[in-house]
Amino acid sequence: MTPRGRVVALVIATLQALGATFLAVLERGYVAPVAAGSLACVLALAWVLFRPRPSALAPFAEAAERVAHGERGVHVSPDATGDPEARRLVAAFNRMTDALAVAEKRSRRAERLAAWRDIARQMAHEIKNPLTPIRLAVESLRKARTRDPALFEEMFDEETAIVLEEVERLRRLLDAFSQFARMPRPRPEPVDVGELLRHAVELHRGSSAAVRCEAPADLPPLRADRDQLTQVLLNLVGNAVFAAEERAANDPSRGPAWVRVAAEYPGERALRVVVEDNGGGIDETVMARLYEPYVTTRQGRGGTGLGLAIAYRIVTEHQGTMAVDTGPAGTRFTLDLPLAGPVLTLGDSTLG
Repeated sequence: MTPRGRVVALVIATLQALGATFLAVLERGYVAPVAAGSLACVLALAWVLFRPRPSALAPFAEAAERVAHGERGVHVSPDATGDPEARRLVAAFNRMTDALAVAEKRSRRAERLAAWRDIARQMAHEIKNPLTPIRLAVESLRKARTRDPALFEEMFDEETAIVLEEVERLRRLLDAFSQFARMPRPRPEPVDVGELLRHAVELHRGSSAAVRCEAPADLPPLRADRDQLTQVLLNLVGNAVFAAEERAANDPSRGPAWVRVAAEYPGERALRVVVEDNGGGIDETVMARLYEPYVTTRQGRGGTGLGLAIAYRIVTEHQGTMAVDTGPAGTRFTLDLPLAGPVLTLGDSTLG
């Protein structure tokens, strides 16, 4: 075997080893660094090998660029080069990219299952919370009826009110969970974001917080799912109003509560939406897990812990970003949404 042939054999052996290793390594959460680093090393070696003949390298360069942009299962055509050694390298490269696609699919499935296991665990914990006062209320009524019928009549309204309140809390929790689990894919259409902001603000006109809307009339239309984007805005504005009102009630010396809802077009073919308040900020322990299901700053006060998780998921599925800046002076959420809207593929899943 010629020296060149030995180098080709080495590259092929490396590709085959990587293909087998990907199946184990990618499922353990190291997809990006391992795939990128290994593929870069192999392509660098291939470049050195085929540098005197650029035509042999061109198919690999194109395929590598497609892999780098997120495509999986990319193949180089065996007819792309007439060199027998290069064709062997092509076959090994194609096997590696196939293995990468299979392993990444398995990795994503494993991640989804792990996420749903965690959600199920938290769901069970959340359901247990209202069950305790329901059980205590029923036990109190049973004891009162046996020992003192007069006391039973006296306690009946109060204890049954507790039961009904907790049952309603369970209903809200289950409704929110059902919505989170069955979140449909976005159905984008041209949306007037200013109109959606004004609608979200109008719903809180009766609150004690001063809610103002700043939306220029010349905002470009945004392609988005109208209902889902409305849900995001209602959640963020509702949380902001709650935080501002609570702070004003606990610390009137800082002045009246206010909430600002604004939209702007900073360019770069993206629309920016800002929701900020002068509440007391978000606790650091909550900030670390802010977008996880069942994390809430309104525990026992109407919050289900799924509102922000759903909002974050909607923004992400619209290929947008959600950033938060918080402190004692208040909280500011910033959404950046591409004007072109979400890019949907046949592989999109309603379970995320």
